[in-house]
Amino acid sequence: MLCHARLEIEIDCAERIVEALKPDDPEWCRCYAENEKIIIVVEVKKLGTLLSALDDYLMNIKMCEKILEAL
Repeated sequence: MLCHARLEIEIDCAERIVEALKPDDPEWCRCYAENEKIIIVVEVKKLGTLLSALDDYLMNIKMCEKILEAL
């Protein structure tokens, strides 16, 4: 079974956040900035892996937001 997800997050500083997240992109998932949105695309074989990947991205985005607010 192939599990596929595309998540769009409208957020300030989308490009800066994507730059911070990009080094951790494995070959089966990626993120990029487009029109002040972060786009996350994940394609995996297991549902649990899909959920874990999305959870990791969301936690990292939240952390990036807090860091940017502090600056």
